[in-house]
Amino acid sequence: MSKGEPKSDKKKGNNSEMVRQMLTKDMTIELEETFNMLADSAGKMAHQKLPLALKALGMTLNESNEAAGSFQQEDITIDKFLQIVTDCMRHPNWAANEMNESFALFDKDGNGFIEPPELKRVFNKLDEKLSETELKDQLREFDIDGDLQMVIAEYYKMISSVKGSDFIFEED
Repeated sequence: MSKGEPKSDKKKGNNSEMVRQMLTKDMTIELEETFNMLADSAGKMAHQKLPLALKALGMTLNESNEAAGSFQQEDITIDKFLQIVTDCMRHPNWAANEMNESFALFDKDGNGFIEPPELKRVFNKLDEKLSETELKDQLREFDIDGDLQMVIAEYYKMISSVKGSDFIFEED
């Protein structure tokens, strides 16, 4: 910190670093691209464009009221935008919506279950060739009722158990 630099700027910088550490590289790239599409040549986004930026990311201003309220009528910097988005991501409705959407990617037939063929399709797309036994073992690990079909609650449990997962759901 230089001699004339206010203390609050250092704190702001540390907060920005913490926010960036919470995001994966791919997430950061996507967020920066979204911001840059709406930012002016000075690297700031008009506060009126925030709802559009959030909508492009599948979020709403309601989910980020706390963070968004702090900018009021100011233009938004990339660091402030990242803070607003990470605050949105902590919102329970956003996390649940993301989980439901990701579950639907597995549950192609829409019957409310992830079954071995659906799991196999996903692993194949990831170039992971698993045997039938390995697929069933994958399902059994989180299949609470033992029917070799994963319902959304079991899926939440599986995703929440992944190290570094942003999705943490408390059990009742």
